[in-house]
Amino acid sequence: MGFCVLGSDFIKNGFTPVDNVFLGGYLPSADATDIKVYFYGLYLAANGSQTDNSIEKVALMLKLTEERVLAAFRYWEEQGIVSISKTHPVIITYNSVKTPLTPVVRYNAREYSTFVEEMARLFPQTVLTPNELASFIELMRAYKMEINAMLMIARYCLDVKGVVGVPYILAVADNWAKQGITTEAEVNAHIAELEQNSEDIRMIFKTLGLRSLPTIEDRQLYLKWTKDYGYNMDAILTACRYCKRKGGMHKLETVMEELRNAGAYSAQEVANYAENKEKTKKLAQDIVTGIGSFYANYDVVVETYVIPWLAKGFEENALRGISRFCFLRNIRTLDAVDDIVERFYKLGILTEEGVEAFIARQLTIDASIKEVLAAAASASPVSNRDREFYRTFVEAWGMPHETVLVAARHSAGKSFPMAEINRLLAMLKERGITAPDEAQGFLSSLGQKKEPAAPRSDYRKQNYTRDQLDSVFVNPDEVDLDNLDV
Repeated sequence: MGFCVLGSDFIKNGFTPVDNVFLGGYLPSADATDIKVYFYGLYLAANGSQTDNSIEKVALMLKLTEERVLAAFRYWEEQGIVSISKTHPVIITYNSVKTPLTPVVRYNAREYSTFVEEMARLFPQTVLTPNELASFIELMRAYKMEINAMLMIARYCLDVKGVVGVPYILAVADNWAKQGITTEAEVNAHIAELEQNSEDIRMIFKTLGLRSLPTIEDRQLYLKWTKDYGYNMDAILTACRYCKRKGGMHKLETVMEELRNAGAYSAQEVANYAENKEKTKKLAQDIVTGIGSFYANYDVVVETYVIPWLAKGFEENALRGISRFCFLRNIRTLDAVDDIVERFYKLGILTEEGVEAFIARQLTIDASIKEVLAAAASASPVSNRDREFYRTFVEAWGMPHETVLVAARHSAGKSFPMAEINRLLAMLKERGITAPDEAQGFLSSLGQKKEPAAPRSDYRKQNYTRDQLDSVFVNPDEVDLDNLDV
């Protein structure tokens, strides 16, 4: 027994430390039983010789077989955070989860010796680290990829790009493995497929105005467009012409996805789609210019506003007319324009003729309102509030325009002429007066001087005699405070 030991009560009431690295990096992908074995083993390891520390104890407490317990520890050994001894009985050593043993050490050195040697030949100027070699081996084990298949992928990456890093080769290998390309024969066939279309890819680069060499990713994109999506070379080159010098293969990839989503596959369909897109973009520019605004990127305007408006059935020139109408209404944002478009839609006005007729009516109404304001000696511009007032006067109350003018003349000089006009017309409506001459007579009579009415008093009056007043008001000096009734 050591000089200092932990008492049984201390161990029983103590705790077992679990690193957050384990919880975040290892626990989520592990089997529940493997996690249970790991935790219980960690508990035993932390308590040392103070507890029954054996595989039999673990199997008994967790209600597992000894074989299942060993299988769990073998899983954690593959992760590098435990080591299993070759002795009998076996000893499980817990390693740091922050610095697990390198996978290369865990794997059979004889099994991967050829791979390590060949990788060293592929990278004569660079010494691959154990972790880099481990990454290759991890990927091969995960996808059951043949060693020669991985070596061919690495060689192809070097041949195409010249100088590449380990992460790039791993990314290519992972991508191919996910496509089911894991054997030497499959890799060889895939490389041949990529290379046999070199002339087509060269034409794509030329049409795009690119002078760089195609990468493996570029060749993969070509295969996706032709093999998976079903595009022929004419359609692809047609798409290239519409994004020449506008972002290279990245832009072309975006365009090809758009075409596929739009169902445009033939060269003619691609051309029609591109032409319509340009027209739609031009329409977006006209609308934005129409409201006196500017946008650096019209793609967002097209997707967010113009396409939904066109989908509702609006004619292009109708939308241009609406933008001019918004400009007259001092509307300068597309969100506000969208509200106006929605109003036109609810009114069923979708054509250019309908919009122009509506605008003409509104201009006529504005002209009438200006006449009313002028009659009231007001030089202020027509506001939406003025339009609401006038609509109420004419449409809701049934007042002729001439009657509104009569009320306006009687409101001249007021600080808020429209509010005064509203008050006078309300008086006329209460009396059923709508004719201009009757309105003139009534409003003129309001201005005649009236006899002042006798002042009214709401106070109650009472007359008092001298003796009554004397009994109320007394001299303070004569008051006996001690005998005062309160």
